[in-house]
Amino acid sequence: MKKDHKPKIKQWKPKTSQEKLALKLTKILKEKGHKHTYIVGGYVRDYFLKKKDTGAIDIATQASPQQVTRIFRNKKYSVIPTGIKHGTVTVHQGACDIEITTFRTEGKYADFRRPKNVKFIDDPLMDARRRDFTINAMYLDPVTGELLDFFDGQADLKKKVLRFVGTAEKRIKEDALRLMRAVRFTSALELRIGARDLATIRKNARLIKEISPERVKQELDKIMLSEHRAKGLALLRKTDLLKHISPELEKLDRTPQSDNYHSEGNVWVHTLMALGLIQHDADLRTLYGLLFHDIGKAETMRRIRRDGRPHTTFYNHQNVGTEITGKISVPMRFSNAEIADILWFVKNHHVPYALQKMRKGKQVRWVLDSRFENLLKIYRADSLASIPTDKKGRRHKPSLESYNFSKNIWRRVSITKVLKKKLLTGEDVMRILKIDSGPRVGEVLRAVQEKQYAGKLKTRKDALAFLKKILN
Repeated sequence: MKKDHKPKIKQWKPKTSQEKLALKLTKILKEKGHKHTYIVGGYVRDYFLKKKDTGAIDIATQASPQQVTRIFRNKKYSVIPTGIKHGTVTVHQGACDIEITTFRTEGKYADFRRPKNVKFIDDPLMDARRRDFTINAMYLDPVTGELLDFFDGQADLKKKVLRFVGTAEKRIKEDALRLMRAVRFTSALELRIGARDLATIRKNARLIKEISPERVKQELDKIMLSEHRAKGLALLRKTDLLKHISPELEKLDRTPQSDNYHSEGNVWVHTLMALGLIQHDADLRTLYGLLFHDIGKAETMRRIRRDGRPHTTFYNHQNVGTEITGKISVPMRFSNAEIADILWFVKNHHVPYALQKMRKGKQVRWVLDSRFENLLKIYRADSLASIPTDKKGRRHKPSLESYNFSKNIWRRVSITKVLKKKLLTGEDVMRILKIDSGPRVGEVLRAVQEKQYAGKLKTRKDALAFLKKILN
C-alpha cells in the first residue's frame, strides 16, 4: 500500500449526462467545504479499462449523509435515503441516479454480509481499507484529476491481476458474496487470481450458502451475461462454489458422453463449450436455457453398445431435465416468467432436430412460437459444441444441417403474415358443430390451424367449409 500514491491523470472530461451530474455534485460538495469527495469503485476501474459502458457512478465523500441530504435538497435536487443507516443517499435528476456514500469504517460482521454497525469518518484511506479488491478501491477527483490509489489498483489492472484489499480470508468472512464477485471480475475482465487467494476461496466456498439466493442470482446473472461466461462458470466449478449453488449442475462434470457424438468431453465440458459459442445477442433466459439444457443427463445416463461401439444414452433427458430445472429454479429465485421460458427451452431443445420429420402444418406451428428464434440460438450452440467421430476415432465437423433447415423454415414463415391470422374462433366451432365449450373445441381449432399452416386452408370461407365437412 502506498499512502501517498496520488498521481494525476489526463484531464477527465464528462461526456454522458451521468458524468456531467457527477461532476456537478462533486463541485457542490467541495464548495461546501467537503474537499474529500471522489468518484469511486466500478466506474473508476472501467474508466481505466477504457470501457465504452462504464456503468453507474458512485460518489464517496467526507460529508455525512445528513449534510449531503441538506445540501442537495437546498439546491432543489431529489434526494432519496436509500441506505441512510450505512451512509448512502441517492441524488436523482432527470434519468440519472447517483449514490453518494459517506466514508466509513465497519464493525464486526455477524451474518457474512453486513456489519453490525458503521462509523462515519473523513479519511478516504480508512474507507478504502474496507473495500473488496484493489481495482475497486481507487478514488478519482473529477475536478482536479487527482487519483487516490492506496493499494496499486491501477497497476493491478495493467498486470491483469485480481487482488483482495488486505487478506482474502478477512474480506470473504466480512461479506461472503465476495466469493462470487471474485469469480465474476476474474472471468469478465480476463484477470488472474493468485493461487493462495484461489485456495482461500475454495476453503470458504460453503459460506456462499449464507448469502440470500437473490444476491447470488444477481451475481450469477452478471457472469452469464459476460462475454466470458464459460470461463466464469468453469471457475465456479474449480473453486467448489458451483456445488453449493447448484449441485445438479456440478454433477454434469462427472457425467461422461460417447466419443461417437461428443468427443469434446463430458456434459459439463459440452455445456461450457456451447455457452462460449452462442450468439452474442442471446438474452438471459436463452442463456439459462442453454446452461440447463442437458441437466437431465446425469440422471438418465445408461451405457450400451451401438454399431459395435460403446455408447452412452440419455433417453428422455429433456423431460427429466425440465423437472429438475423446475425444482431448482424456484429456490434459485428465478421469476415465474423466467421459469416458464427456461423450462420450455430445456424441454424442447431437440425440436429443431426433429422438425424435418414433421408434417408441414406442425412445422409451421412450432416456428410461429415467439420463443422459437431463441430456441434456434440454443440449438445452434448445442450443435456446434457436439463434435462427432467415426469408427476409427477421427473427429468430424459439427453438423448444422438440422439448424439450417429449421432456420430457413423460420425465416420463410416469419414473413408470411397470413399464417398468423386466426381463421376461426371457438365460438364459430361451437355454433357450427353445435357443441359446448370444452376440450373438443380446442382439438378442432388445432386441426384447422394445422391445415392452415400446411396451406390447405387459406381463408375463413375455407375453414368454415372444413367445419361443415366434420359436421357431415
